[in-house]
This record gives sequence, C-alpha cells and structure tokens, in this order.
Amino acid sequence: MQTGKNLQGKSQGHRGHAGSVTSAFCVTAGKNLKKPPPKSYLIHAGLEPLTFTNMFPSWEHREDIAEITEMDTEVSNQITLVEDVLAKLCKTIYPLADLLARPLPEGVDPLKLEIYLTDEDFEFALDMTRDEYNALPAWKQVNLKKAKGLF
Repeated sequence: MQTGKNLQGKSQGHRGHAGSVTSAFCVTAGKNLKKPPPKSYLIHAGLEPLTFTNMFPSWEHREDIAEITEMDTEVSNQITLVEDVLAKLCKTIYPLADLLARPLPEGVDPLKLEIYLTDEDFEFALDMTRDEYNALPAWKQVNLKKAKGLF
C-alpha cells in the first residue's frame, strides 16, 4: 500500500480502503498458496524500497518527493504493517484526553469529537447524556462543545 504525504479528509477514506483491499489480497494470496498470508507494508511516496520498485521496470525515482516525505520524521525509515494502519483508522473510541490534545488522532473528525467518546467520558465532558445532547438543536450542540473545549 503506497501513500502520499498529505493524507487528510477525503484521502483518509482512500487510505483506509487501500489498506482493506491490500489485506484482503494478502489473505486470498495466502489461501491460494496454502501458506500463511504474506505481510503487507505501508510504503511512503519517495521512500519505496528496491524490492518494491524492482517490480516496475519503468519506475522513476523522484528525489523531490523523497525529500518532502523524509521531512516527516514519523515516516522516515519506518516499517509499518498495513494491518496496524487499518487498526488506527478503524478505531472509533478514544479517551477524552486524546481528543482534547493536538494533533488529533489520525482519522478523527475534529467537528464531531463527541462521537468518539465513551458514554462515561461523554457525560463527564458535556454534563449530559447522549440522548439529552441529541435532543438539543444543532446550534446549541455547537455552543456547548465550544464552551466545554470539545471543538
């Protein structure tokens, strides 16, 4: 699974979908070969290893892309399994402290932080139940989230 540098918003969905397809392919390939599924790794743009680029005879290395990607110390020289990336992207519950900190966890919608809270954290943060919150008009929900620092 190959990724680019700026994966925000719409691209997050594409990244998750690419990971799902990659995982499904590896499982199917493993069944066909009667072996455990092969591991799939996240490959960042510009940092493709020779084992990857050698599969494409006309591959052209882009040094400018490599330099941009290498600036992100999180991805430089990092080996990440696709299944680990999928686990992060598919996570739906976060502790309140994680949602109040910046940067937000990958894949979290900053306009809907309340949906990622447990019921207990929700009531603690907003001083009401989800049902009470959902009964409020949208503008009151927004004002409440702003007042409580969940925006």
